[in-house]
Amino acid sequence: MVKRFYLSTFILSTPVTISLLLANILLNANANAAGGSLPENIVDTSYRQWIEEMKTSDRGPFLRIRWYCNDGSVLPPKAYACVDHGGGHQHGQWNDRTVQLRAQGYHIATLLAGVDTAALSASPDFIESWNHLLIEKYLMAVDNGWIMRRAVFYRGAIQEEDERAAARMLLTEMAANPDWVGLRYASLRTGVQLLPHGEDTASVQKVRRVSASLSDQDKGFKQIRGKIHGAPDKDDALLVREYAAQVEDSSLKQKYENLAKDIDLVYQSIPLQERLLQDVSLFAHSPGLQTLLNDAARKLKADTSDLSVYRITSTLLADLRDSLPGVSPASARLDLLDLSLAVETESFRASTTLRYAAGDVNRRALVELLSAAVQGAYGTGMINGRERNALQETLTNLKSSSISLTHYLKHLRYLGRVPGWGTQGMRFHFYESMQKLAQIEPHAILFIQDLLRGSPLLFYSRTLDSLQRDASKIAGVHHQMFGQDLGVGFRALNPGLARGVLHVYPDPDK
Repeated sequence: MVKRFYLSTFILSTPVTISLLLANILLNANANAAGGSLPENIVDTSYRQWIEEMKTSDRGPFLRIRWYCNDGSVLPPKAYACVDHGGGHQHGQWNDRTVQLRAQGYHIATLLAGVDTAALSASPDFIESWNHLLIEKYLMAVDNGWIMRRAVFYRGAIQEEDERAAARMLLTEMAANPDWVGLRYASLRTGVQLLPHGEDTASVQKVRRVSASLSDQDKGFKQIRGKIHGAPDKDDALLVREYAAQVEDSSLKQKYENLAKDIDLVYQSIPLQERLLQDVSLFAHSPGLQTLLNDAARKLKADTSDLSVYRITSTLLADLRDSLPGVSPASARLDLLDLSLAVETESFRASTTLRYAAGDVNRRALVELLSAAVQGAYGTGMINGRERNALQETLTNLKSSSISLTHYLKHLRYLGRVPGWGTQGMRFHFYESMQKLAQIEPHAILFIQDLLRGSPLLFYSRTLDSLQRDASKIAGVHHQMFGQDLGVGFRALNPGLARGVLHVYPDPDK
C-alpha cells in the first residue's frame, strides 16, 4: 500500500537536483499549511493587466515630469523651477493607475527623493512600505526593470543621484534605531543590499559627464545616456558596447569603448584584505572593531586558499553583526553593513569552489565547514543568536573523537532543521508584504527564496547533504528518487517551487 500526499501547484523557478526538489516539495507543503501558497486571484484582474501595461509603456507608472518644491509647490519641468520655492526635486508624477494601486495598499513606484526620511521611518505603516520597496527593487532586478522597464529611459522621471542620496539618509536613520540593528537586522541588511546609496566617486562622475557629452554628439545615444543617468548598473558597459558596434565613425566608436571601460572600472572590486584595511579608518570610535578588521586582513593575506578564506570570512560576518550595535555614529553602522556585504560576496565566492570538493573532504573537515556556514548564516541574518548557539553546541558534539551512530544520526537530523529556520526567519520580515504584492505580480512570491539561495544557507545545505550521505552509508540505508541517490532529502534548502505527488511506504509496525 502506498500513501499519497497531494501538494499544491507551483512554478519551478530554477533547475534543481533531485534532493533539492524533494526539499522543495516538503517546504512548500509546510508553507501551504501556514497559508503560504501562491495567492488566489482575490483582486480585480485589471490590476495585473495594469502592471503588464506599465512594463511596456514608455512612461511606466508615471504620467509626466514635475518639480516637487520644498514649500509644497508642484511645477512643470524647467530649469531651476524650485529656486524661489526653497529648492526641490524633479521626478516623475504617478499616473492615475499608480495612485489607485497605492491606495489599495500596493506601494509601487516608490521614489525617495525629497522624502522626509525621519518622518517616513517613524510612520505606523513604514515596515509595510519598506518591504514593498525592497520587493520592488528585487522585481526590477529579475524582471528586466519590471514596471520601470521603459521608464528608466524617460528622461527626468528618476534622478538617480537624488534617489541614492535619499536612500543613504533613510538607511542611516534606520541604522540609528536599536530595533533595526537588533530584531530587524536581516531586513535592514537586505535594504542595504538592494538600495543604491553610495556616494558619488570621481569615476562615476566621469561616466556621467562622458555619457552626456556623447549624447550631445550622437542623438541616437540619448536613450542609453538616460539609462546611465537614471538607473546605472554594471550592465551599462554591455549596452554601450552593443551600441558602439553599430557606429561607423571610428573616432566615436573609440570614445564609446573608453566609456565602457570606465563603467567596468566603477564596478571592479578590490581584494577583500585591502578593503578591510581601507575601511579601518571609518571606525575610529570602535577600536575593538578595528582590531578585528586588521586581524582578518592579516589572515587573508597569509593564506589565500578557498578553505581558509571561507572560514575567515564566515567568522568575520558573525563578528561584524555582533559589533554593529556598539558602532557609532549611525553613518558608521551603515558603512559596516556595506563592508559586511563585501565580506559575504567573498565568502560566497569561496564556497562555490569548496562545494565541488566536498566529496573528497573527511568527516571532521565537513563538520568544520558546517560550523563556518552557521557563522556566516548568523552574520547575514539568516538565523538568530539563540539558533547559532544551539547549532554550535550540536556541532561540538559531532567533533568528538568518537560518537555512536545513533547520536551521529540524531545530531544530523537536528542540523537539518536550519533551512526551515532560515525560511521562517525571512517570513517574519517579508511574508505578508510578499503575499500582498504577489496579488498583482506573481514573481513577488519568489522574493524570500531568492534571499535564501544567495545566502550561506545554500552551502550549508550542500555540506549537510554530504554528511547525511556519509551517515546513511554507515547505517546501511540507501535513499533514491528517480534513480538518483539522496542525502539531505527533505532537509535541503528550498531553491524554488515545484509540483509533485509524494509516494511513501507505510510504517511496517502499524
